[in-house]
Amino acid sequence: MKILYIYRYLLLGGVTTQLANRLGYLRNVSDPHFVFLSDHGGRTAFGDYEKLKVLSEPAPIYEYITKQQFDLIIAIDTKEITDYLIEQKCQTPIIQEVHGISYKLNYLVEEDSNAFQGYIVPSSFSKERIIEDYHAPEEKTFVIPNCLDTTLFTPRKTELITNKKIICWVGKLNDHKNWVGFLDLAEKLAQYRDDCVFWIVGGETASLKATKHFLDEVNKRTVSINWIDRMEYSEMPELYSMVAESGGCTVSTSKGESFGMSLIEAMACGCPAVAPTVGAIPEIYTETLERLTYELHDIDSCATIVNHLLDDANERSVQISNGLTKVRSHYSIEHVVSRYYDLLHKLTKTQEIW
Repeated sequence: MKILYIYRYLLLGGVTTQLANRLGYLRNVSDPHFVFLSDHGGRTAFGDYEKLKVLSEPAPIYEYITKQQFDLIIAIDTKEITDYLIEQKCQTPIIQEVHGISYKLNYLVEEDSNAFQGYIVPSSFSKERIIEDYHAPEEKTFVIPNCLDTTLFTPRKTELITNKKIICWVGKLNDHKNWVGFLDLAEKLAQYRDDCVFWIVGGETASLKATKHFLDEVNKRTVSINWIDRMEYSEMPELYSMVAESGGCTVSTSKGESFGMSLIEAMACGCPAVAPTVGAIPEIYTETLERLTYELHDIDSCATIVNHLLDDANERSVQISNGLTKVRSHYSIEHVVSRYYDLLHKLTKTQEIW
């Protein structure tokens, strides 16, 4: 099967990471190609894979599709291209893959649904949202969770660069990821703990305005923050392992997630990950992992959970073990992408039915 993926941004973010994770499996059973509308330094996620293009306008993309004769197009949150393909009466089946969170799904239009073979989403939360809010056909909407390369993301021995416990936040510097919430948490913990350091990882692609806002807020605080604006994807397992080995944890303060990729990345490296009960996160945090969740903006509860992880060796051991088990049994590439590929086959075979 010759597949074309179309996505807006080639950057080191969740969607690009997911495409790169799938590639290791898909390139052995199919012929995947990728088109991005703009390049923001994410090409390294794909290694030396050559079937990748950056094309900013719809017409050249349609010309490329026509020339290559793909069996299937999978468009990810990129309405401007799917609109153009529909206008051009593109004969290649199109699947709409939806990774955006609620406020970014306005591009989904009910009358477009007949133009797509189906919708693929990473969580039951996302499925409910696009059915209820945007009237995607339930019978054509399928949940396939995100996957992770558990041979890359695995606990590693690292050389610690601090003798303190690292509390780490990973994400983009935007309002939705709520980095301000992490600054609030860091300031609170620093009031009564002197055995912690606080790291923020991410933000290289932020605008100058957003970066200035971030630095201004950091400088207002009474706590020191170590900011690492970029890390290569291949370096992230070492980061998470270092956080874990220091006795620390990661903390998410996000206002909503369609999945929660950085959370399972941390868990896979033996690093406990504290997270708010928003979006799809409760689907990951079941059973004992639920003890690592807190209500959004409840910084007091978040701090209590962090303190427990840092001070209770038994609780820490339980959460590390259960996190590793959850990721390996539910989100490994082999477990997820074989189901994903079977679904693609099913959807292409049902083209005439719709």
